[in-house]
Amino acid sequence: MKNSGLDAARTDSFERFLADGLDWNTLQNATGNASIVYHSKFHEPFLNIEDTSIDVSDEELYRWLCWCIFYGRSKEEYPLANQ
Repeated sequence: MKNSGLDAARTDSFERFLADGLDWNTLQNATGNASIVYHSKFHEPFLNIEDTSIDVSDEELYRWLCWCIFYGRSKEEYPLANQ
């Protein structure tokens, strides 16, 4: 993540925001950073360790986190959340 800021205000599109924040060599690190940003923005963790219902790839999890941060919407509002 650029300066681990995930600065949506400076990015004109979600796809660009997503690409700017991701280092494919360290997807887990980028996802961890996005989780921290999500927690600070929504005052709750993105994942509940006791909830085993979420089954997505690492890439989709990162995209989901970034979507929430970029659009300022909770994880329940993600278009693919119910799939």
